[in-house]
Parts: sequence; structure tokens; C-alpha cells
Amino acid sequence: MKIPVDKLTRAFKMGASVKKDSDTPVRVSVYLDSSASRFLAETVRDAFVPQTTSGIVRVERLGEERIAPKTDTDVVLVLSYPAIDPVAVSFGPVRLHWYGLMYVIAFLLAWLLGRYRASRPGSGWKKDQVDDFVTWAMLGVVAATDKTYLLETLARWILDRTDKETAFAANFAFMRIAAANRIITSCALTNMATGALVFLPGADYPVMALAQVGMLFELAAVFGRGIKPERGYEVAGVLAGGLVIRAVTRALVKQTPHIGFAVKALTAAAGTYGMGRALVSLYERDVDYSRANEVVTATFSRVRDLVTTVAGATRPMASYQDASDLAA
Repeated sequence: MKIPVDKLTRAFKMGASVKKDSDTPVRVSVYLDSSASRFLAETVRDAFVPQTTSGIVRVERLGEERIAPKTDTDVVLVLSYPAIDPVAVSFGPVRLHWYGLMYVIAFLLAWLLGRYRASRPGSGWKKDQVDDFVTWAMLGVVAATDKTYLLETLARWILDRTDKETAFAANFAFMRIAAANRIITSCALTNMATGALVFLPGADYPVMALAQVGMLFELAAVFGRGIKPERGYEVAGVLAGGLVIRAVTRALVKQTPHIGFAVKALTAAAGTYGMGRALVSLYERDVDYSRANEVVTATFSRVRDLVTTVAGATRPMASYQDASDLAA
């Protein structure tokens, strides 16, 4: 099977287009009401720090006059707070908020109900298991702070209302995971349809490979990774991963020929999704390719020297005028 070079050329052109999208100017206007809590104001302030020169954030106090954002504004945020006291009980510096009290009541009721159900015959649960489950659930809720929930909700809200998803995610780090999830899901669904509908053997790989390489460039742009030579390693990994997925799909289709189209669709979607999650993990860690570059450079240098040596050894002997020239 041939590697789809023409498709890859289109993918690299797509990468340049994605890079252009990430450099698109974005403008955010934030209006801060006096009723907004300090937590809300600080969370939004820390989140809206542009990572590129193409992002501009304007912050103004919200007064009685009418809001009049500039015409180039993409998103307008008004930070205010309901006229209620979020603190239920206060003991000096220790405060118990209403949402915290609701958490306590909810977990207490869940724990009591779980232990009651576990004590009944045939439940399949033990009381110790219920205790462990509720404990870990509480830790998960505590770990998922209000700040995380606020920013995740805000990211989804903005992405639903703008056509500059790549530029927003490249500028504001809190939006990157939400944008990446959309890119990965879209590519996985596209390849699912390709796997289910393309019946010509071998014709699906170029199409899926193009979609996966395009996904790579979109994710790289979202995480602020430019179109650099290092992307070549990732493209090679994506192509190799696509070949592995294709081999697995063929093996599964042979075992289930009657539902082969469904198997192809599911493996294409699952493989593409897993590939996308791996790329997100890679870009979040910001892997250093300097060592790989050194190895590639050294290998290329050795191959070049070897080719030069072989070419010199096999060069035809020049014609000489006489024996004295040969002796010389």
C-alpha cells in the first residue's frame, strides 16, 4: 500500500491554514459589577491572560450607563453576583457555604441509603464497599473545585458562540481542553463515517490519514505549538498508528464478516479518539525533541559521509596520458 503523499501535502497546507486561524485577533470585553465576588473576579482575571499578541482583553467597571463594547469585540462578559449571601454559617475565619452544606447533606443521604441497600439480601454489596465508594466520591468532588467547574462552563459557553475556536484556545489556556475535545470528537465521527461507508479496499486509509493529520495540526495550534519540523515526528507517529488501526480492523473484520462495516466504523472512531487523546497528553507536557533532533542529525551526517565515501571509491578512474601520470 502506498503512503498518500498527495494527501499529506494537503494536510501540511491545512496545517498552515490552522496556524493562520490561531493567529486571528480575538477581543474580549469584561465588565465587572460591584456585586461580583472576589473569587469570581480573580478567577476570570487569571484566566483571561492572552498567550499571544493577537489577544486583547478590555476590563471596565459596570456602572449605570449602558454597556457599549467596541465593534471589534468577539465576546462580552458581565461579572455580577446574585443578591444573596453564599455563606450559610460563619465561625470566625471559617465559613460554610450553602453549596458545601448541600454536598454534606447529599453525601450523608447517599451513604445512609447505600448502607441500607447493602444490608438487604442479594444486594451484591458490602457496607465496607459503600463506605469506600462514598469516600472516593467525596474526594473527587473536593478535587473538582468551583474554579475548575466555572472555567469549564465558561469555555464551553464561549466556544458555542464564536467561530474563532482555535484563536481563543491558543490565547486562553483554560479553553484548550474544551476545544481539543471538540476537535477529537469531530475527527472520530468523521472517520467512523468513512470506515462505515467506504467499501473499496484500501481507499479508506488515505481519507482517515488526512483527517488524523489535520487533527494533529489543529490540536498543535490549540495548544500553542507552531508548525515546526518537530511536527514531522508526530505525523510519522499518526501514520504508523493509522496502519496499526487498519491491521487490527482487518483482523476483526475477518472474524466478523457479517458486521464488517460496523467493526470498521467502531475501530476507526476508537483509534482516532485514542490518537487524539495521546496528542493532547503530548502537547500538555510540551515534550522536548532536542535529543531526537540530535540523533536524526547525527544519523543523517553519518549516512551522508557514507554515501560520499562510497561514491568516491566507485568513481571511474580518470584516463591518464602516460605511465608517469599513473605513477604520480
